Amino acid sequence: MRINEIPHVNLFRIGPQETGRQSEISFSGYLKDALNQVGFLEEQARSAAIDMAVGDASQIHQVMIAYEKASLALSLTIEVRNKIVEAYQELMRIQM
Repeated sequence: MRINEIPHVNLFRIGPQETGRQSEISFSGYLKDALNQVGFLEEQARSAAIDMAVGDASQIHQVMIAYEKASLALSLTIEVRNKIVEAYQELMRIQM
């Protein structure tokens, strides 16, 4: 199995969708899309590691790049989650 080039994945899509529609994307839709993209990057890294383990990978740097992209995306996801939890806790502290 050959390792293909990792396509450019944009975690921060702002504005209209690629289809050209002007509809607004909801916050939950945005989060779902971002999580799907993180999962996709993790799957690519896992696939590249398996290829390297069985001897199909010809260049180790491609495997390392895939793992770093997945790691960075996961770290960003964790930080966003932490900020959301922090904002929720701050809202709960507000007295009415």
